[in-house]
Amino acid sequence: MITKLIWIPDNGRPETLTADIPEGLLQQMRDLIGTAEWASSEAVMWINCRTNDGEPMIKRLFRLARITALDPEPTA
Repeated sequence: MITKLIWIPDNGRPETLTADIPEGLLQQMRDLIGTAEWASSEAVMWINCRTNDGEPMIKRLFRLARITALDPEPTA
């Protein structure tokens, strides 16, 4: 499912990417964001994403605790 992924990289400034995350996994991640387990996790995951519309999706490795929101992609 296409979604907006908001995360905080090492520079401390939030970034928004377009990500493709399977629907079941997306809901599990949304349920965990903001919990103590999420914030203290060292878990990482490869996520297909892009920074700009029109670019191809590429896999990037994210520390899950740095992801602060997963919001639905608006449909036209």
